[in-house]
Amino acid sequence: MDILCCTDHNFVIPMGVMMHSLCVNNRGNELHFHIFVDSSVTQEQKTEIDAVVNKGNAVNFYTIDVSSILKYLIVKVSNFPISIYYRLLLADILPESVHKVLYLDADIIVRHDLKELYDTKIDDVALAAVTEPDGTGRNCERLGYPSELGYFNSGVILFNLDYFRKNNVTEQLINFIKENPEKLGCPDQDTLNFVLRNEKRMLPLKYNVQEGSFRVRPEVLATKDQFLAIQDPYILHFTTNEKPWKKSCRHPLRNLYYEYRKGTPWENSTFMEYFRHKRVISRQQQFNTYVMKMLNKVLGRTPKTKYYNIQLNH
Repeated sequence: MDILCCTDHNFVIPMGVMMHSLCVNNRGNELHFHIFVDSSVTQEQKTEIDAVVNKGNAVNFYTIDVSSILKYLIVKVSNFPISIYYRLLLADILPESVHKVLYLDADIIVRHDLKELYDTKIDDVALAAVTEPDGTGRNCERLGYPSELGYFNSGVILFNLDYFRKNNVTEQLINFIKENPEKLGCPDQDTLNFVLRNEKRMLPLKYNVQEGSFRVRPEVLATKDQFLAIQDPYILHFTTNEKPWKKSCRHPLRNLYYEYRKGTPWENSTFMEYFRHKRVISRQQQFNTYVMKMLNKVLGRTPKTKYYNIQLNH
């Protein structure tokens, strides 16, 4: 199984923990990791990453020229690390001998064998992914296409590289970013969703169980698929700001991150617990946050998110 990961020096630890969880739960599969990095990732960090990969598996590093990306990425990326864009170039960077690759975000824990996921038939589409649980209609409207086509989360994607190469998808992605900077909220995810809106296959929820699926919403009854997925996620994705290494994290399964961190070179590291990614918030966003806070106070609302009490099926 060919696996794609992308990182800068700041997210090496969570990516390494994710890789460790994948190796632990896929011992029967031969894994080939393709890791896109920039020059900020040190040789020591690469050695640490190598250490978490089981014998019989392979790791290849590809150094991305960030300056060349900045030439055509007009969108300001202050709210996101530049590494979010690396995967958009995958078809041009990976060897042509790689026809299909499974991309995994760094803030993920893999709990089960992924062979069935990897064997998903995508010969006739560009990719396969899991729907975003929140805001599909809003995101589609912002990007300008019918909500019936759906909107996926880009943290777990099975890419058909042959389709990308044959149809010049990389060029389409870059052109969309250049021509539509005002539409992009999550630049890489929005771009993939718009350009490939008609060329995707949706995967079962269990392959990308996001933070929103664990929230209790009294006005919305959870579906059977949602309950099954949160009780036994194959891939657990710590989306939003509820990252397991943050002291403020209230995600019901945050401890899984620390369980899989054991036995890695970062078992006793506190780097992520004190790391703060700089996020630039506009005055309009600050104003909106203030208005909602005051409105909740006046109406006596408790904005604190509630989560389902989860008993995992092993």
